Amino acid sequence: MGKKPLMSIFRDNEVMLREGDTTEEMLKILSGKAALYLNFGKENEYFIGVLSEGKCFGEVSLLAGKPSPYTVVAVGEVMAMRVTSEQFEGFVHDNTKNAVDIMKNMALRIVMLNANLNLLADELSENSKDAEKPEQAPNYTDITRKIRMYQIAGLAGSFNDIV
Repeated sequence: MGKKPLMSIFRDNEVMLREGDTTEEMLKILSGKAALYLNFGKENEYFIGVLSEGKCFGEVSLLAGKPSPYTVVAVGEVMAMRVTSEQFEGFVHDNTKNAVDIMKNMALRIVMLNANLNLLADELSENSKDAEKPEQAPNYTDITRKIRMYQIAGLAGSFNDIV
C-alpha cells in the first residue's frame, strides 16, 4: 500500500467533505458518526442520513475525479482514515467489506438514478402531450424542483447505513 494512511480527527459539526468539492482521497470512519446533507447550510438543506464507524465516503471524487454529491459533517468527535488514490488498491485488498459496500452503493445509486430519470422522462412526455398551446407548457421551475426531488431520492436510497 505504500505510505501508511493518515488519520484525522474532526470536531462536532466540522465539515469533513463539502458538496461540490473534488478531492483525491476518501475517508473511512474509525470512530464516531457523520451526517450526510445536500445543500448543507442553504435554505433548501436536505438531511440524507448518518454514516457510522467502518463506513467510507468520498469515493465518487476519489474514483471518478468528480465533485462530491453531498456534504459530510462530523456528529461529535470523529476519527477517520484518509485513503489516497495511490493507497486505494491496498485499501481494497485489506478492507474487502468496505470495497463491497462501495460497489453496492454505487450500483444502487446507478439503478435509482436511472429509474428516476425514466420517471421524469415519462412525466415530461405526459406534460408536453397535454399542452395544446405554448402558454400551457410545463412550468420549468416545477420541473427543476421535480428533478431535485429525484436526485434526493436517488442519493437517499443509496446508503445502507442510514440511521
